Amino acid sequence: MKKVVAGIDIGGTNISIAVAETGGGDVVSKHKLPTQSSLGPFSAFDKMSEALEKMLAEEPSELEAIGVGSPSPIDIRKGLIMSPSNLLEWSEFPIVDLLGDGFGVPVKLENDANAAAVGEYIYGAGRGHRNIFYLTVSTGIGGGLIIDGELYHGISTAAGEIGHTIIQPEGVLCNCGSRGCLETICSGVHIARRARERLEKGEASILSGMVTDAEFITARTVVDAVRQGDSLATAIWDETCHFLAIGIANAISLLAPEIVIVGGGVAAAGDLLFVQLRERVPHFVSMVPADKINIVPARLGTESGLYGAVAIARELVSPNSVPNYAA
Repeated sequence: MKKVVAGIDIGGTNISIAVAETGGGDVVSKHKLPTQSSLGPFSAFDKMSEALEKMLAEEPSELEAIGVGSPSPIDIRKGLIMSPSNLLEWSEFPIVDLLGDGFGVPVKLENDANAAAVGEYIYGAGRGHRNIFYLTVSTGIGGGLIIDGELYHGISTAAGEIGHTIIQPEGVLCNCGSRGCLETICSGVHIARRARERLEKGEASILSGMVTDAEFITARTVVDAVRQGDSLATAIWDETCHFLAIGIANAISLLAPEIVIVGGGVAAAGDLLFVQLRERVPHFVSMVPADKINIVPARLGTESGLYGAVAIARELVSPNSVPNYAA
């Protein structure tokens, strides 16, 4: 019977699940389902458990461990998800105990951005580097640090939370309780919010005709409008790139990483994002030479966290079995 592990990547919009061979780490099946956070964590847990059970039943296999990536804050020691800003109903949710009891295997919880950093470090754009800053720009914004080849958690596992660094002190109130967080400007949710607010003020844009109702505007809608030359969408996008560049520049000045890897749904904009970041970031960095600033897209795309969760599960079964990764 094939021995496998499972990786689960919990996001504010979707939950992704992968089953992989324990030994080589090859992914044998994947599944994605909507988080539907408004229905609460137990509803999502039931759906992800059911999906994993179906995946394991596709062919005879023995599940050995589960790795889980979740938005912060989390309590790794207790295995709790602690009301992330995009999953506010998930208050002290005991994901590790529930999965462990349900499947009878060891389970490890990790910050989703940390999991993505591990995924890119082992399988993706970070291979060959020892010092990495990973940034995810999606429903929310998070970050993960690999320092000298090891995942760095910091106090309260709070290291790398670039999305909640303050960029506009008098800005929009964030779900975390602070004002002007980077996330309130540059995350997918807030890119869409800023577009809707400008439309509500009567500004002209093709965005109005791209959806049946303004509430359906997403960051992807804005990007599509930018590609069509829409001035309002372009202004929003330029502002997004400007503030994101400031956030990344601050991280580079503090950490001086070998490489900055940007993932998440917003990174799917490709050159629209990366050309601007590579042009803008060096202007905000004075202590690291411009030719040493390396900003690249996540090679695993939106699946960085999923592959990281798989790697974390493999480590539970056989410590040091995953190359170059120390949990």
